[in-house]
Amino acid sequence: MMRVLWLARNLPFPLVTGDKIYTAKMAEALAAAGAQITFAGYPSAAPAEPVSGIAWHPVPGGPKNNWRAALDPRPLVAARHLTKRYRKHVGGLAASAWDAVVIDQYGMGWVLDQRRRFQTNPSFVFLTHDHEESVTALQAKDPGASSIKRAYLWQNHLKTRWFERWIARRCDLLTTITEADAALFRQTAPDRPSIVLTPGYSGRKLSERTVSAETARAVVLFGSYRWSAKLANLTSFLEQAAPALARSRIELRIVGDIADDVREALAARYPSVNFTGFVADPGPYLDARLAILAEPIGGGFKLKLLDYVFNRLPVAALDVCAAGLPPEISQHMMLFGDTATLLRRVVAEIDDVQSLDRRQRLAFTAAESAFDWADRGRSFLDALEATVRSRGFPSPAALETAGA
Repeated sequence: MMRVLWLARNLPFPLVTGDKIYTAKMAEALAAAGAQITFAGYPSAAPAEPVSGIAWHPVPGGPKNNWRAALDPRPLVAARHLTKRYRKHVGGLAASAWDAVVIDQYGMGWVLDQRRRFQTNPSFVFLTHDHEESVTALQAKDPGASSIKRAYLWQNHLKTRWFERWIARRCDLLTTITEADAALFRQTAPDRPSIVLTPGYSGRKLSERTVSAETARAVVLFGSYRWSAKLANLTSFLEQAAPALARSRIELRIVGDIADDVREALAARYPSVNFTGFVADPGPYLDARLAILAEPIGGGFKLKLLDYVFNRLPVAALDVCAAGLPPEISQHMMLFGDTATLLRRVVAEIDDVQSLDRRQRLAFTAAESAFDWADRGRSFLDALEATVRSRGFPSPAALETAGA
């Protein structure tokens, strides 16, 4: 049995953001495929959920504050999660027998400095969520940021570019969420093997829904807005969308986790917009004519697209947000190169309920069997086993069997 040490920033609970969902479900799928996983990270905001094949291992303490981390030569997210207590814990875990060590997101890349401490010489795997070099470059160009903030974002981008490339070149296997990300990593780490592991889907699927004239004349954005890039996307979108949709008497719903003070400030600035904050069951708020995804900052696969499709919402999105989505699904969405064009088409199409209903039905049918987490888990396990074999080291499990 493949023995895997999974090192993450935090235990991935509750499952309210795309990165936590991807991490938790990918680990669960790998365990279901036959791996035995010890998953380490700082304690989560919610209790860890029991999963067969996974031992959750909370690391005492928590990340550094931003000011202390800003002085580190590593990018902010890595500097925050590199603490003496986490490093000590890695040292303790390194004494056990592992076939593979998963470095979950570039914020955990500092673990590679500890590689020599691992006694069984395991394979190291870089599980990426984005091509962060590209994401931070876009963040640094945010026109809504002050000159001081842009300077800070630019230096963090330079740190990220160096650090992400450093990690990729020193791991034995790379995983990416999209083929586009894989192509970018091949440019800077051409000799590293990689595998594309697009997300699966395990959320709510509506067996039936009809978009009709009785459906609320509303559009919805669903997500989490705690991360600075997500919030920058939202505020940029609202500047254009709030007045345009209000003029056309189209309700705009912003559903998802957002800091209370930010939500209150945005609600005061855009009184025509309905901000709900975090909701345990977003279902009632998704009963709208259209879902919108307009996030120019931040690459990767957008998990919320699957929420929209499987909740039978027609989708209008920026084309960059559909990266990694199979064309047989994306062809039934309305995709545009910029937000202004997207909004014009939303206003033009909002009352063509027959067309909207046809889009959601065709997208649902095309996606229905395409996002199975079990497939991803088996593919990941196969790639891990091939990587271990290619390095020529016997696995700890094989050594124990031989010594029995």
